[in-house]
Amino acid sequence: MPDANQPPINLALSYTTAPDGSRAVAIPDDVRARVVSFVQDGGARPPGEIEATIQQGHDALMVALAPLTEAQAAFKPSGDGWSVLELMAHVVTTKQIVVTLCRNLGEGRLPPGFTAQFEEQRAQDGVTVARFETLADARAAAEDAHAALLTFVRGIGASTNTEVRFKHFLFGALNAREWAVFQRIHDDDHTPQIGQIEASAGFPAK
Repeated sequence: MPDANQPPINLALSYTTAPDGSRAVAIPDDVRARVVSFVQDGGARPPGEIEATIQQGHDALMVALAPLTEAQAAFKPSGDGWSVLELMAHVVTTKQIVVTLCRNLGEGRLPPGFTAQFEEQRAQDGVTVARFETLADARAAAEDAHAALLTFVRGIGASTNTEVRFKHFLFGALNAREWAVFQRIHDDDHTPQIGQIEASAGFPAK
C-alpha cells in the first residue's frame, strides 16, 4: 500500500487546444496507474489512515498559503494563468464536490444532478463555482470543506457503500472511500502551483 507521507505525484498533465477552443488533457500511462493504485489502495485502508492521507495534502496546501498577503493572493500572472484566489476557488469547489460525492456514494446513490455528462472532462476539468474576494475567505472555505470531508471519513463503517461509483474523467470510476483519498491527489496537484505563481514576473513584494 502507498505511504500516506509519500511525496506528491507529479501528474505531468499536458493539454492540446482544438480550433473551437476546447482543450483535451493527456496523462502518461504510468502516472495514471500510480494514481489509480494510490487511490484504490488508500481507499481500502481503515478510516484513521484515510484521514491521515487526506490531512497530509490539506496541511501542505495551508502551509503554502500561510505567508501570502492579500495583494499577492489577488495577483494574476500574464496570460490565462490563475491567481491564487482563482486557484483556491477551483480547489475549494472540488473539495465541496468530493464531500457531496462521498456522502451520497457512501449511502448507495448518486448525488442529484450527477449524470453521465458530469463524468466527462469538460464538466470536471477546472470546474469552479466558488468565488473569493479575500485570501481569508478562501482559507476559511477550504478548512470548512476539509472538515466536512473528515466528518465523512470518521463515519466510515460496515454500512458505507463501496459498490456505487462515480467516474473521474482521468482515473475511472471511484467509490466513496476512493473519492475521499482522491482529494489528497488533487491538493497535491495544485499546491505547487502557488509557488509557480509566486515565481512569475511582477509578483508583488510583501
